[in-house]
Amino acid sequence: MPKTYQFAVIGYGPAFNMGPHHINSVLANEGFEFAGVCDVSEERLAAAKETYPEVQTFTDADAMLDALDLDLCIVITPHNTHAPLALKCLERGVSVVTEKPMAITTDEVVAMIEAAEANDAMLSTFHNRRWDADFVVLRDLVKAGTIGKVFRVEAGFNNYREPRDWWRSDKTVSGGAIYDWGAHFTDWILNIVDGKVMHVSGFQAKNPAWSKYTNEDHSEYTAVFDSGCVATLTISSLSAINRPKWTVRGEKGSIVAEGDAFKITRIDDEGRAWTTHVRYDSVQSDWHAYYRNVCAHLRDGEPLIITGESAARVICVLDCANQSALDGGAPKIPQYR
Repeated sequence: MPKTYQFAVIGYGPAFNMGPHHINSVLANEGFEFAGVCDVSEERLAAAKETYPEVQTFTDADAMLDALDLDLCIVITPHNTHAPLALKCLERGVSVVTEKPMAITTDEVVAMIEAAEANDAMLSTFHNRRWDADFVVLRDLVKAGTIGKVFRVEAGFNNYREPRDWWRSDKTVSGGAIYDWGAHFTDWILNIVDGKVMHVSGFQAKNPAWSKYTNEDHSEYTAVFDSGCVATLTISSLSAINRPKWTVRGEKGSIVAEGDAFKITRIDDEGRAWTTHVRYDSVQSDWHAYYRNVCAHLRDGEPLIITGESAARVICVLDCANQSALDGGAPKIPQYR
């Protein structure tokens, strides 16, 4: 008989309906059975039981791991709990998917990778936005050499408004403003820029009038790669001037995000500029591709796309950005480069 893989989730919180999103995405794959859900809230456990009547519920992760013979556990909790909960699972030989970001510090991701290797368990992070339509189009344009060798990337979100006051705004829990969307952007940057990250410099700013939370209002970093490319990411709620989500410069042209398209300017051999627009609104984002790969990896041995090491690179860059900002912008060298 084919093996049935038992999986569970730790965290069934209401934010973005992520609990059911993970669960249903796994259940779309043959051979996987939803066995357990752990949450500190009885109300949320009751909601899970209503949607998935056969699932067993727990308020303690250790109790769930003792009671169930799990193959996979998905951690869907605040950022600062990812590492300790993942380690509980990995040390028992249970494979782990964490929500993004993988963790907060370099020390945490190193410990997670070592635990996964020591116990022959899979470790991955839910970088589902690797399959976002706009990123897929941008990645393919860059990899095709549309603008030649890329030497400069500028990316991020800029606006001017007081951020929402909740756990994601508490730096001790979230890791800082750059750990939210910045985790997605960093994963994207690391997948369109060739080479290793040589060093990272960070800068942060806070509006003293917005004192309800401890995250920064403006956070940015600059990463220098051994390929010669320099990438800057800015996540700002303190920017009265907007910027394109993406500006990518290459030796033969540039790519700039404009609405639902990328404006591509190419320079021919005679020095003439040619401009075209490539739309991505007709391309379908495919977030379920993440779990199709994870399940195929566990079930069939298919190569894992989002490895623990690739997710750890993201955290090392973000951690270096935080540490550099605290150190006056002094460059920091990431452990996973």
